Amino acid sequence: MENIQNELFIRVLKRLESSEALNEIVLVGSWCLPIYKYLYGDIPSIPVLRTTDIDLLISNPKHIRHPVNIDIILQEIGFDPSFDMYSPLIKYKHNHLDVEFLSQRVRGEEKILKIPELKITAQVLSYMELASKYAMKIDYMGIQLRVPEIPAYVLHKAIVQTRRINEAKQIKDAATVVGLGELIAERQDMKERLSQIFEELPRSWQKIILGMVKVHSQELFGILR
Repeated sequence: MENIQNELFIRVLKRLESSEALNEIVLVGSWCLPIYKYLYGDIPSIPVLRTTDIDLLISNPKHIRHPVNIDIILQEIGFDPSFDMYSPLIKYKHNHLDVEFLSQRVRGEEKILKIPELKITAQVLSYMELASKYAMKIDYMGIQLRVPEIPAYVLHKAIVQTRRINEAKQIKDAATVVGLGELIAERQDMKERLSQIFEELPRSWQKIILGMVKVHSQELFGILR
C-alpha cells in the first residue's frame, strides 16, 4: 500500500509540474515529512506520519500566473471529484489517496475559495501564512516544488495542535513537533531560523506556540523562550 501511495504521490506532482501548476502550490501537511527525510536523511527524529490526504496550498490565489485546469489533470490520473453537500468545496479522491486544496485566510473571505484560473476550490484556513511565506523551493526526485522550511512547519504544527478537536490528530501533531524539534535542536542554522521566524510572528501566535512547546518539547521551549 505504501509503495502504491508513493508512486501516486509522485505522479500527481509530476503532472502538476509539467502543466506549470506546481508553480502556484506549496506542499503542506504530513506529506512534507518524506520530503524532509529525502532532504536531510532517513533519521529517526523525522516522523513518518503520513495521512491519505495530499494537502496543496495555493500560495497566491488572487494572482495565478499559470492558469491551468487542475480538475481535468487529476481526473486523468484517476482522481474523482467529491462534492461537499454543504459547501462549494470539491476534493479529489482515489482508492489510495485524496487531494485537497487549501488557501490562507484573508480578511472578509469565505470559508471556501473558488479559483477559476485553476478550476478548483480551496478550503480557507487560518495560520497558513506560515507555510506560504516561509516556503523553500527544493528538488525532490527531479521534481521542483515548494515545501515549508522545517522551522516554519514546526511552528505551524504547534499552533494547529492546540486547535485540534480530534484527539488522535492532536497526538500526531505533537509527535511531529517533538520529532522535528529534535532535528532543529541539533542544527545551529535551524535553531537560528526558528528564532528568527518566531520573532516575526504576531504576539498572539507566539503565546500559543510557547504554551504548546512548554508542554510537549522542552528543547523547542528552551530555544524560543
